[in-house]
Amino acid sequence: MQTKLATLRSQLGSLRQKRAAVRWGSALCAPLAVALWLLVAAFLCDWSFNLPVGLRGVSMLAWVVGGAWGIRRFAWPLITVRETEQDVALIVEQQHKIDSDLVAALQFEQPRAATWGSSRLEQAVVDYVAEFSPGLNVFEGFSYEPLPKRAMALGLTVLLLLVAALVFPGHGSAFWNRFLLGSAHYPTKTKIESITVSGQPVSVFHAGETPRVSVPYGQKIVVAVKCGGEVPRAGFVQLSGVKTDAVNRVDLNATAPEAATFSGEIVHVADSFRVRFHFGDAVSDSAEVVIVPLPLVDVAWEIEPPKYAALAMKPGETDGGSRQLAVIEGSVAKLKLVCSNKPLKSATLTVGAGGSPVPLLKMNAKTNTGGPPATTTEWTLPPGTPFDSIREGLKYEIQVLDEDGLSLETPISGQIRLKPDRLPRIVATAVTRFVLPTALPKLDYAAGDDFGVAKIVAVISISREDGRTSQHEVVTKTVRQSDQPQTILRGQLSIPLSPYELQKGDEVKVTLEVTDWRGDLTGQKGLGEPITFAVTDLNGILAQTGDEDKKTAKQLDEILRRELGIGGDKK
Repeated sequence: MQTKLATLRSQLGSLRQKRAAVRWGSALCAPLAVALWLLVAAFLCDWSFNLPVGLRGVSMLAWVVGGAWGIRRFAWPLITVRETEQDVALIVEQQHKIDSDLVAALQFEQPRAATWGSSRLEQAVVDYVAEFSPGLNVFEGFSYEPLPKRAMALGLTVLLLLVAALVFPGHGSAFWNRFLLGSAHYPTKTKIESITVSGQPVSVFHAGETPRVSVPYGQKIVVAVKCGGEVPRAGFVQLSGVKTDAVNRVDLNATAPEAATFSGEIVHVADSFRVRFHFGDAVSDSAEVVIVPLPLVDVAWEIEPPKYAALAMKPGETDGGSRQLAVIEGSVAKLKLVCSNKPLKSATLTVGAGGSPVPLLKMNAKTNTGGPPATTTEWTLPPGTPFDSIREGLKYEIQVLDEDGLSLETPISGQIRLKPDRLPRIVATAVTRFVLPTALPKLDYAAGDDFGVAKIVAVISISREDGRTSQHEVVTKTVRQSDQPQTILRGQLSIPLSPYELQKGDEVKVTLEVTDWRGDLTGQKGLGEPITFAVTDLNGILAQTGDEDKKTAKQLDEILRRELGIGGDKK
C-alpha cells in the first residue's frame, strides 16, 4: 500500500542493507584471515618438527579453537546486530541533528497509531516529514569502514598462500594431507628409494598399520638402503624398543665410493624393535622388526611291514622315530610331521637329488595327555608317493614354511634303506653215510628263516655205477598257513631208497631245499649242504656202525647254532 513516507522508507531500507553488508563482510573477512594465518603457523610447526599424528591432531584442535576465537572476537559482535527501520531513522536523525520527527512520523503512520491520541497532530507530523524527506540525504555520514581494511588483509593473505602453493606445490599438498592426519611427507632433497631388512623389502612411507618384518632369532640382521636426489655420504638407522625405552643407533655406510646404496648390520638383538632410517634431510616411517623363533619340527615315521613280516617282528622293531630307517621291501612308510611352537603355512618333501618337492597334506589330530582332548595339526604324505610301497632305498629332505614366512635353517634329511630278507637256511646230518639198497636212512635237520619256513623238499640225485644219473624231488615237510610263522623248524626225515632199485656201488646225494614263508607272495628257496650216501652191502654197514653211533643229537644242535646262528626261538 502506497504511503506518504514511501520514499523515506525506501531510502532507510537501502541504508539498512548497506550497513548490514558492511557488517557481514567485515565479519567474514576477519575470521578467514585468522584461520589462514593459523594454518600457516600449523605448517611451520609441522614442517620444522615433523610432528607425529598425535601432535598433528593437537595442531588441528588448536586451529579449530583459534578459529572459534576469531569468530567470537571479530565476527560475532557484528553478525548479532539486528537494525530495524526505526533504528536506522534514529541514526539519520543523529547525523542531521533532527529532532525525533522521523521516528515519530514512521510510528504515526502505523494503523495502530489511531488509538494513541490526536489524529490531527499525528497527520501533521507525517505530512511535515513527507514534505521535507525527499530532499534529505539519509546516506550522509555512512562509511564502508572497516570492510576495505579487513578485505585487503584477507586478500593479501590469500594471495600470499596462493603464491607459496604455486612455488612449493609439494609442500602444500603434503601439508594439507598431514593436517587432515594423513601419512604424506614433505619433499626432501635426499630421497630414500628403497629399504630392505634381511632381504625383505620395507616400505619407505606407509599409511595405516606399521609394517612388520620377521627375522629369525639369533641371526644377523642386514639392512640396505638405496637413495636418490642429493645422496649423502652416510646415514643411520635409529633403533627403539617395542616393549622398552631402549634406543640405539647403527651407522650405514656406502657400499662403494660415490655409491647410492648403503648397508649395515644389526647384531646381538634378542627382542623385537622399531627402525627408522635417516639420510640427509629424509626420514622414513618407522617399521617393526619382529624377532621370531624358527619352527621346531618333529618328524616320525610309522612303518607298516608286509603282512608276512609283521607277525614275526618283535615289539618296537618297526619304530620309525629315527630319520635313518631300514625296512623290508614292500613296506609302507607313513609320515607324521608336527611343528610344536607355531602354525605352518606349508611343508614339502623331496625324494632324491633334483626331485620335485611333494606338498604334504595338512590334517587335524586329536590328542589327550590326561586332560581334555586337544586338536593338533599334523602333516602327512599324499597318496601316490614311493613311500606307499618301498621297493628301493629312498633319500628324502623335508622343508617347511611357517606363519612368519620362515623356513628351517637346514632341511630335515634322512634315508630309508631296504633291509634284506635273507634266504632261508637249512642244515642236516645223518648218522651213517653207508646204506643198503633198500634202506630208509634218516636225516636230522634244522631249518630257519627270519619270518617263517613254508616247505622242505628233499632233492635226491642218484649216480649209478654204470654212469647213469637221475634226480628226484620228494616233499618231506609242509607248514600250514594257520601255523605260521614258524621261524625255526627241526625234525627228522626218512629217505626211502627201495623205489630206486639201487645196487652196491651206487651213490645217493640228498640235498634239502627249504622255501620261506612270505604270505601271499612267492617264497624264496635256500639249499643245504648235500649229504652223500654210499650204497653197500651188509658187510660194509657193519664196518662203519661203531664210528657213526658216536654222533648224537647234541652235536647236531651245536652244528646248527654254529652254521645258522638260530640257536633258539624268537621271543
